[in-house]
Amino acid sequence: MSRRLSRAPALHHHHLPRIASRGGELCGLTILAFAVLACAPAANPPPATPVAPHGAWLGLQAPGAAPALFAPGLVDTDLNQRDTAWTPDGRELYYSLVNGGGGTIVRLRQLADGSWSQPAIPAFLGTGPALEPFITADGRWFYFASPRPLPGETEEGDWNLWRAQRTGDDWGQPVPLPASINGPGDEYYPTLTRRGELVFTAKRDDSLGGEDLYLARADGDGFAAPENLGPQVNSPGPEFNALIAPDGRWILFGSARAGDSGGGDLYISFAAGDGWTPARALPEPLNSPALDYCPALSPDGALLFFTSRRVPAGTPRPSTYGELVAQLHTPANGSNNLWWVDAAVLEHLRPGA
Repeated sequence: MSRRLSRAPALHHHHLPRIASRGGELCGLTILAFAVLACAPAANPPPATPVAPHGAWLGLQAPGAAPALFAPGLVDTDLNQRDTAWTPDGRELYYSLVNGGGGTIVRLRQLADGSWSQPAIPAFLGTGPALEPFITADGRWFYFASPRPLPGETEEGDWNLWRAQRTGDDWGQPVPLPASINGPGDEYYPTLTRRGELVFTAKRDDSLGGEDLYLARADGDGFAAPENLGPQVNSPGPEFNALIAPDGRWILFGSARAGDSGGGDLYISFAAGDGWTPARALPEPLNSPALDYCPALSPDGALLFFTSRRVPAGTPRPSTYGELVAQLHTPANGSNNLWWVDAAVLEHLRPGA
């Protein structure tokens, strides 16, 4: 998902994924919210999450086959939130909050009594922009994207992939991935299998069109040279923000291509021999007429999280200025929100299922 902090990139529908290209995005989101709210069906807004959540999943009941907002009032708010990562024990949640300067990653932690902390910026990330957290299945590494200065430099540059190792109950000093991964352009949205294969977004000389998805196989504690995932996955349009299954059996990603439902959809491709099946779009209501992207799994693989700019079904049309302003201060304002759904829906999409 393209995003560049130092030079706010053009806001294409797919680069909506490109959070750093959010220089003019807040204005754009407000316009989008007006447009979407004007056509939204009438009903009641989603209920707020209790201020002091307690228990697994912030005290929420896991959804079924229909996507639901995640923790409205606590996580999903009138702000611009996206991306999701959990520690393997499910006791730490990380997600991105985006602003005109790029945004950063925030964390909630489950405390000893089962309650949850309020969102806070983790100290190990420092003060620079950081987005798109990913935690490896063994809990050893925390990956993310950032344009922060590389070692020996003082100025922010393009977006690179970084990682921090688990030390005790927190994470150590972030270090950039090697130059074989972090090339001269932007790299975004890291995701890894249990075997250590890394998938990320980049635009390179062999890209099929705009940003593509690349896979770098594990090589010791590092990575081999990345390979373009090819035309079964990548297209002449942009591909971005992928999630590869922990066992590598499928890859789920965002793309803006001919035939999608709106501003960009989620697509899935399954491993087949040495390659991949042709990517297919997820059905509605997983996809929507708005941008849908940034997939992630719960640690047990049972729940799928993703980001969407959809307005929740049943959101009432405002009839007065006061109602409109009030609605713009809720998750129903057309900005990025986190959604979750039963991940079993993905297996139904496998060819022959």
